[in-house]
Amino acid sequence: MASEPYPIDLDAVASACREAGYLVSEIDNGLEVSGADDDGAFYLFPENDWLQVRCQVLDPQDLDQARDLTALFETIARAQFRLIGCRFGFDVLTGLWLIEDCYPGFEPDGVPAVLEQLAFVWGALQAVLDAALKGEVPNDDALDSAFELEAVSPPN
Repeated sequence: MASEPYPIDLDAVASACREAGYLVSEIDNGLEVSGADDDGAFYLFPENDWLQVRCQVLDPQDLDQARDLTALFETIARAQFRLIGCRFGFDVLTGLWLIEDCYPGFEPDGVPAVLEQLAFVWGALQAVLDAALKGEVPNDDALDSAFELEAVSPPN
């Protein structure tokens, strides 16, 4: 019989994040984790036996700048197709989020790497998402360039 994974230990997650140089605060039912030198924050919430790690990419004020969100949603779909290792979440009240779902039994020491991954994706897509708010849908070359990728050959 397989052993059941242990529930997420937020204290161990907080310790791992502090050891990696992050500032950690307890919030509602989770943690707010931020770097010492920037304004960005990550929000970590236990979801059943999973740990959901989120960072806000666009807030409602950002979204209000767009005449319509069609280009943004198409851009998100094209970015997601690149298997970026996380997913997008959209909430009409709080905006657009990058989300990583850490499976049951995920080691707390791995959380700082997840934060780095989300920060990379967030930074890589910032200009592309800003352009999408203005109605521009990036082509494949622009998305590849955002992630510093070069096509070796045309896709099949």
